[in-house]
Amino acid sequence: MKLYVVGVGPGDPELLTIKAKRILEDSETIFCPKGGKESLALSIVEKVVDIKNKRLVFLNFPMVKTKDEKQSKKLKETWENLAKKILTEMTNVSSFITLGDPTLYSTFFYLYDYLKDKIDIEFIPGVSSINASACRIPTSLGIANEKIAIIPANYEVDLKEFAEKFDTIILLKPNKLFEEIKKFFADNNFQTYYIKRATTEEEEIYKNLDEVPEEAIEYFSIVIAKKEKF
Repeated sequence: MKLYVVGVGPGDPELLTIKAKRILEDSETIFCPKGGKESLALSIVEKVVDIKNKRLVFLNFPMVKTKDEKQSKKLKETWENLAKKILTEMTNVSSFITLGDPTLYSTFFYLYDYLKDKIDIEFIPGVSSINASACRIPTSLGIANEKIAIIPANYEVDLKEFAEKFDTIILLKPNKLFEEIKKFFADNNFQTYYIKRATTEEEEIYKNLDEVPEEAIEYFSIVIAKKEKF
């Protein structure tokens, strides 16, 4: 038995790769992670792959982070139970679908250590929301010797430290710290961009953080900040 971990891209179903489409069409079982009522990854796949005869197995991933030791232990038990469910529910050819690219902040890596020595796993690359966002602006993320930092902004972050060392700073999930992020880059000579739900029908693009309305600030968004050259 083999498990493919398939990146399905950021939202536009036409960004699903030819290889990903072929593997999903060949898969008997598709594992669909979800953090709420629906699987966003599946909503992309079903627009280009006929899933009527597929066996869909939904995996509920808790969307939490914690430093509490007791809660951390509970989360580890959850990952282990989800991995066991995959082992139990797998068929000859199975796929686990994940937004963007499977190696960049993918939910699958919470399970990987439990599975890697038990089954054959192959990763299928996908278009990340970072690359898609830069293309939609459009802007270069880096040229020549420019340095790039990718930061999950749902955690506290020392922006000053990154601004001193990097030419481009990419902030994922910036909604909780948005005002702090906006003020910092305005005070430190960075060109900023904000993209909500890149490549989807709900996409919104702003070429200055000052222009972003409150209702557009949400979890599925990215800030790209580029150091201005003088």
